Amino acid sequence: MRFNPSRPLTVGIELEVQLLDPETFALKGIAGELFSRYTSPRLQREFLDSMAEFVTGVHSSPDEAVSELTKEVLAVAHLGKELGFVVAASGTHPFARPEEVNVTPSERYLKLLEEFQEVLRNFLIYGLHVHVGFPDEQTALNAYNAFVKFSPLFLALSASSPFFRGRNTGIYSYRSKLFEQLPRAGVPQQFDSYGEFVELFSVLKESKTVDSLKDIWWDVRPRPDLGTVELRVCDSVSDFSRIRGIVSLAVMVASLFMEEGVEREFHQVHLQNRWNAARHGLTGRFISKDGVTTVGRELLRLVTLYGKRFNSLREGAKVLVDLVSRPTGAELQLRSFNGRDFGPVFNYTVVEV
Repeated sequence: MRFNPSRPLTVGIELEVQLLDPETFALKGIAGELFSRYTSPRLQREFLDSMAEFVTGVHSSPDEAVSELTKEVLAVAHLGKELGFVVAASGTHPFARPEEVNVTPSERYLKLLEEFQEVLRNFLIYGLHVHVGFPDEQTALNAYNAFVKFSPLFLALSASSPFFRGRNTGIYSYRSKLFEQLPRAGVPQQFDSYGEFVELFSVLKESKTVDSLKDIWWDVRPRPDLGTVELRVCDSVSDFSRIRGIVSLAVMVASLFMEEGVEREFHQVHLQNRWNAARHGLTGRFISKDGVTTVGRELLRLVTLYGKRFNSLREGAKVLVDLVSRPTGAELQLRSFNGRDFGPVFNYTVVEV
């Protein structure tokens, strides 16, 4: 599988959003009408008819990518005033029930639904994906292995899904626990070589387990067809400054490790760190060969390390330091919820026009 080179450290963003009734905040199956009125290539259909995905172009910096994303999201939110919906972004919808939601009737989605049955019917979940570009397969592999190790940092920063089916799950990112039920999702293995990844994909392809790279849903996914590594672990986020920080962190991690790589860790350590971040957010424990710290402290360590080596992305580093001291989307939702009314939760998920 040939790796198509990209300009190093370019970025692109994908943001999955909910389309909601403005009064009840219930999911609203209005995607068909939305797409008949809004024809930007930056907006794409998704699994549910009450869902859409924004996809930016390729950008030279996090600021440029977030600026384009913001413009597109606000344009759709404005249109929502006319069509009768609001745009919201969080990892789950807090009270919707799968039996009340319709799947987009595309051949791909119906095929997946036939295969995964009840598991996929529960997928009222929404993510934020970040692509980072690399010039060759070795730098991409090095960054991929680093993203696998540090993906709990991204998960904790984005955590925004403590509620599901009307219940407080007790988990900051319940979306991540739902998604990992799929057989090709969750924390992937690290690879010793790019050829090892190609060999694994060939086994899955030749066994007709997958049709393409899109059928691999790992938290971190190589995209040799695009010349990127795709970070897929994040919950959907409505705060554009937080998205900017997450994208900046992706560029920082790539910059630090694309040439030298990271030391391999036991896979069980990656699984435990992911759980800690999903359950406790930035205060969760982060385990590595250097010892045990918290996810938040490990994030700040990386920002400091980056600052010592590079002079770019200074503003992005400042944003990240600020985000570590601010409550995440999950924490804000939990503070607002009074046990009966989900209305206050949507103060932190609905995109303001």
